[in-house]
Amino acid sequence: MALDFKRITQTFESRRSAEEVGELEETYAAFKTRVVPHCSFPERGEWGDPVRIRAYAIMYRQILLHRAISMFEGSLNAAVEENAYVLALSVRGAFETTAALGYLHNRLASLAEGNLDAEKIDEDIMSQFLGTRDSTLSEEMPPKQILSMLEYADVSVSRSVLGGTAREHQILRESYDFLCEFAHPNFHSNKVAYDLDKANKRLILRHGKEMAPEVFSIVSYLLLASPLHVKLHDAIDEVLPDAL
Repeated sequence: MALDFKRITQTFESRRSAEEVGELEETYAAFKTRVVPHCSFPERGEWGDPVRIRAYAIMYRQILLHRAISMFEGSLNAAVEENAYVLALSVRGAFETTAALGYLHNRLASLAEGNLDAEKIDEDIMSQFLGTRDSTLSEEMPPKQILSMLEYADVSVSRSVLGGTAREHQILRESYDFLCEFAHPNFHSNKVAYDLDKANKRLILRHGKEMAPEVFSIVSYLLLASPLHVKLHDAIDEVLPDAL
């Protein structure tokens, strides 16, 4: 899915700043430069082996990058198409993806600091890699809960990206909670569909109209989740176990 930044600029005109479009284009380019065509499986397979942990962490980082790029593209194309519901779901999906990457960074950092043993880290990574509730799969593992991953990711963002204490910043979780209000069929999501005409005691449905400014502003949350994803992607290199 390609992005047409000329159309994006036209859509953002008078609604968001030109600087935001520039930041979005810069982030998209940063995503693309981190793409690799393939990843190699480890030659050794003992649980807790640092070579195995390193290889699967790198593979999973690329899986999340693929998802992050798709969510980024989906969000901006939804903005151009004035599809508020797809926009909200895609931006929220971007936060979930960054949360998964932040959780991976947190686990690897705990290993590097000697706070968790290698077999536990290996199990956590494989649970991210293979987690599912589909009982028909022979090798299913319990999936990680998104709220738990958001909590651990906020710790990594706070410490490794923002230079604060572990619990100083909770920007991923707070933003995710807000976006859920638009993703679920609750008040904020419902309000996307209508304007209230109090004088005539009626709802005016917004079919074929541009998003209201407060709804369109959801797109700006990409400038939180996506640059953080890039920073966490790079920060993982600092906590990967050495290839022996």
